[in-house]
Amino acid sequence: MITAQQLYQPDKFKVYLGEGLNIGFCTVWNEPQATLKQAPELNQKCAILGTLYGRQGVSIIIRNLALNPQIRHLYIWGNGPLSNTKFGKTGTEVLFALWKNGVANDNIVNDTNFKLEKEIDPAVVQKIITQVELVDLSEKSLTEAVALIDNKTSEPYMESVRFPDAIPEAPEKFPSETIGWMVRGPSIIDAWLKVVQRIMFYGTVKGTQYGMPQRELINVTWVVSEEDPDSPRLPQDWPQELRDLTGADENALKEYFPIILSPEAQPGTSYTYGNRLKSFPTKNGPLDQIKDVIIKQLKNSPDARRTVATTMAPELDWNSSEPPCLTQIQCLQSDGSLHLLATFRSHDIFKAAIANAFGLRKLQQELVAELGFQMGSLAITSQSAHIYEADFAHARKITACAFMEREPNLVFQAENADPRGNLIILVKPETKIIEIILMGPDGGELWKYAGASSRHIQAKLGQLDLISKTDHALDIGMELQKAQIALDKNLVYTQDRPLKF
Repeated sequence: MITAQQLYQPDKFKVYLGEGLNIGFCTVWNEPQATLKQAPELNQKCAILGTLYGRQGVSIIIRNLALNPQIRHLYIWGNGPLSNTKFGKTGTEVLFALWKNGVANDNIVNDTNFKLEKEIDPAVVQKIITQVELVDLSEKSLTEAVALIDNKTSEPYMESVRFPDAIPEAPEKFPSETIGWMVRGPSIIDAWLKVVQRIMFYGTVKGTQYGMPQRELINVTWVVSEEDPDSPRLPQDWPQELRDLTGADENALKEYFPIILSPEAQPGTSYTYGNRLKSFPTKNGPLDQIKDVIIKQLKNSPDARRTVATTMAPELDWNSSEPPCLTQIQCLQSDGSLHLLATFRSHDIFKAAIANAFGLRKLQQELVAELGFQMGSLAITSQSAHIYEADFAHARKITACAFMEREPNLVFQAENADPRGNLIILVKPETKIIEIILMGPDGGELWKYAGASSRHIQAKLGQLDLISKTDHALDIGMELQKAQIALDKNLVYTQDRPLKF
């Protein structure tokens, strides 16, 4: 029987140990604890039982197989709606590719872009995949799968091997304020790209409770103003592999919507977001927080602030290894528009966030239809916004393509206007002052200020934080410098026009 000492970092990578000798059983997006409860005979048949949520888990499987060469059969059971989505298949696709195609000397699984942890010896991996039988039972029910497990005894095929612990490679990052970020975009992809760029520029490389390195930003809010979930604005120029990986695929999104919208828990899982939102477990029975809290409160008063739904059930989640990542949503009405605010305690930005955002936008659409408001913005706060090491290469490439290598647009576009308004700059040579007027988005005058120098004006604008967009602030800075030169040299100043010397 395997002991915890024969596992790789068992405090981080939770697996269940059984009484079997040479069988490993791996679920895919089905919770091992729930699987054991449904089929307790697995405990007698299997030596070890775990799950595979994503590609990073393949390295952990290899590590545990190397530590336990008496395991000669690895059964994969991914029978469930989540296991068979494009998100759920990312780990098993790499695992099956590894067994079929092997691994290169640089630890890249052949015919994939996935790299095993650098500390893993590819020669040992080759021995494992030739000596351990990989069996896919995903097409079977759990009862059928368990019946097919054959627990024959066999001798270990090699000595136990413990690879060095994974050490994150900490790439360079720019200094930053560390906590508290805000990005905006008309579409989900627009805002998401900015979040990815911020993480890759400023994120801290650190470990995780799962062992694999991550790059993380703390407390990132991204606001989407115009996305229509029925006609998603998805990038048509992305390769299909990237669409599959990130979930930026219309068919994949349609598969995901029930996870947010359906009150029913999906087979093989103890809960989904929709299940917790629309059938929250209470001592008095299931509570539909969408209908009986959010909709009810807003129908009673459009100004209600008690319009909160949670997915966290403390009595169920306080010691869970898999508490909900989405923890809360709130709906607030303003000027006839209904805004949806969502909080994620932990957010895999590269592989989960796009689907999460579209699902929430779909939920927001349903609420708007029920309540008769206009569609407002979706604001997602990702408390831990992170990208895993296995996705760094993709994230760097997309950041380079979308930002670093793309020429900036030099033509002003109305949709990029500062929502806080615009500034008119006037030079008054007769009084030797520079005057600024803040105009609202509707064209009305909001505020006026005069100073003896552009430096004085700049300091006042910074003090009041009247500019929300970096490009607007840079533009005003250039214009103030031109205004100062015009004042000093007795030149005619016209905003957004070159000085004539």
